[in-house]
Amino acid sequence: MRTVALGVGGLFMHNLLASTVEPRSIPPKGFGSFALELIPKGSYIATFGGPVLTAAAFSLQSPDVRSRSIQIEHASFVTGPPQREPGDSINHSCEPNCGMRNATQIVAMRDVLEGEELTYDYAMSDTADYDEFRCGCGTQTCRGTVTGNDWKLSDLQARYQGYFSPYVARRILAEKQKRVLTKSDVEKLVSQYDNSPREALQRALRKTTGYSWESFDELICRIENVTELRLAQLRRGDTDAFDWLLTLLNEQRSVES
Repeated sequence: MRTVALGVGGLFMHNLLASTVEPRSIPPKGFGSFALELIPKGSYIATFGGPVLTAAAFSLQSPDVRSRSIQIEHASFVTGPPQREPGDSINHSCEPNCGMRNATQIVAMRDVLEGEELTYDYAMSDTADYDEFRCGCGTQTCRGTVTGNDWKLSDLQARYQGYFSPYVARRILAEKQKRVLTKSDVEKLVSQYDNSPREALQRALRKTTGYSWESFDELICRIENVTELRLAQLRRGDTDAFDWLLTLLNEQRSVES
């Protein structure tokens, strides 16, 4: 169970570690977490907690705080507390023994022996570049560098199926579903546009992004290189902004029918 404390900006959850796990100092890595006894597969290991910040606010945090944070959505991050807590001591490994249960909890992927270090692969939770680094896990499958794009690797997707955070699992699904519009798609979009521009654009964006379940306001945030001004115009239904998006989707369509 997580405890609650009053911090800057309001209530936030602490990072917590299971009673079967102990944080230890391990120079030069810093800190790690180790099993105090045999931990069965599926057992709870840790919970990450802290204020949830937008990407813009998160970028203003110190490198230390960002390194102890976790991504929970495209532009949302559970931010590490000002001072290190027990739950902050789960290190990355390219051959981990733990995985994500949900957006903020880690569980054992297999039985973990007494004395083993508890680790998870940051590709299970992060798709942004806020905590990229040279990896020193020393495993046979070590990637050398941990990046925000590692979740795209097909071997990791197969190996960690069922252990990605909900956010990353949704993004993997969207990547598999997305496609460019065909000529017939655009013709249908244009024919429906005059009567219901928002709904017509939403249907098209669901195809091009792969996020078939999202609303119009969520989908427009996934358009590459869109400005905040343009997003505001689209949200309020500005005709010129809708026409701009219609033109963009038409320009990006497939040359095939």
